[in-house]
Amino acid sequence: MLPRRTVRLLQVVVVLGSLALSGSLPAAAADPAGPLTVEAVPGGPVRGSAPMTVTLHLSGDLRNVIRKIPDRPADGPVARLTLNGFKAPNGANVHVFLNFAQASAATGIDDPHYVGAMSSFEDPAPNSPGDDIILDAAPTLRKLKKDGRILPGDNLTVTLVVTPGSAPDDVSIPIDRVALTIEPKAR
Repeated sequence: MLPRRTVRLLQVVVVLGSLALSGSLPAAAADPAGPLTVEAVPGGPVRGSAPMTVTLHLSGDLRNVIRKIPDRPADGPVARLTLNGFKAPNGANVHVFLNFAQASAATGIDDPHYVGAMSSFEDPAPNSPGDDIILDAAPTLRKLKKDGRILPGDNLTVTLVVTPGSAPDDVSIPIDRVALTIEPKAR
């Protein structure tokens, strides 16, 4: 049995190989309207007693795309917030917020900064890789833009908060990487 990361690498090689053979790879690589990604590595794990915030330093292109996100979902780009290496004990639930470093255990899911939640349904095996979680960030980005909570020049922050009672107060949940990818709407 191949390790999970090896299988993922093989999938990437197969996809890139088929794109190169079809002649699509150079066009996709040169497309200025292709996906834009920003990522960051958290400074430590999410702890039950304190939220953890990661800052995503946006490029000028990414800032422009976010500022121009249309109000109508059908007209807008796809925005994926990916959290790699989520490794939490059974029952742990972590809420995810954009541009709200002040989020706490008391912040509800009705807050406009709320993106979604990550949950664990079983204890991870020792030495196993964490899970990769993908959340749809487009609705939150639209709300924040409309409410004036994303300003020109802003970087984005991603704040992770353990839901009270879902894990012990001393829980430590690692996250390896946080990334935001915005992909233009298919034409």
